[in-house]
Amino acid sequence: MKIKWPQMAAFVLIVGAVAIFATGLINSDKSDSGIVGQAEHIISGGMKDMAFMPAVDKDMEDPFLDPMAMSKGHNHASAQTETVAEKGIKVIWSWPEGKPTPGKTRRLALNITDSSGKAVEKFDWNNEKLLHLVVISKDLKQFQHIHPDYKGNGRFEIAVSFTVGGDYEMFADFVPSGLSELTRAESVKVSGAALLNAPLEASDSLTATVSGVQVELRFGHLMAKMQTGMTFAFRDEKTGKPIDDLEYYLGSVGHTIIVDSQLKQYIHVHPFNWASSGPLAVFGVTFPESGIYKVWGQFQRKGKVFVVPFVIHVP
Repeated sequence: MKIKWPQMAAFVLIVGAVAIFATGLINSDKSDSGIVGQAEHIISGGMKDMAFMPAVDKDMEDPFLDPMAMSKGHNHASAQTETVAEKGIKVIWSWPEGKPTPGKTRRLALNITDSSGKAVEKFDWNNEKLLHLVVISKDLKQFQHIHPDYKGNGRFEIAVSFTVGGDYEMFADFVPSGLSELTRAESVKVSGAALLNAPLEASDSLTATVSGVQVELRFGHLMAKMQTGMTFAFRDEKTGKPIDDLEYYLGSVGHTIIVDSQLKQYIHVHPFNWASSGPLAVFGVTFPESGIYKVWGQFQRKGKVFVVPFVIHVP
């Protein structure tokens, strides 16, 4: 896969900052205040008064920091970058057991074909799966990341359950052999009234606690159409100590799904330091437009996957 110069430039800047940061930690006072001060300047692009930044010597020296991760991320809205062959790939979505209703499981089938209507039979493994299916409600309250089984002849199937009615968007990520990773989307209306929710607003704090883990989300210079670093930092809720026992989730330290408030922009990114076990998961991301976005970080610890959601405003 070819790396574009803007991607490489961003990667070089991030790696350079990481190297300076790690060197500074080795030569400076190891106290939390010293770490936070340097982290604010280097990692967070000057952002002040953040809750914490864990000691990251081991993580930042990770030899597996991966420049290809930048090109693995993709936006659903960027179909214009697809080749002619890739644009011809279609997904036919169907519910063989009838349309879904809240609280009941329904089988979803996805038949993938090429421009001639012929079934696409071969797919490459993509983060330990042949197809990733992300299901998100219109109000962005409901989120599922599931993996249909391949039945052969271009057909995938999975049982899906919805807890509440309303409108949902489904995103399928897959790699037909010989082509790039593709995303195809489909809307579905689940019978029953949707819950009434207040308009989506940016989170007051980018720190959350899930499953005994305190997670902080940080960005570099956050601006639409500009690539920025996005870092999840992990501490144990009880001890306050940095966590370095994260386990692989789908082949890496974590995954991040991002959508805008209208479900028009879909972003799925993978970490630079994919082989890390914490206390950081470092991503690169470009937001195509300004506005409100919801971010779901997915990670695994002690055999259990936990999901950390944040709502952010991108200027």
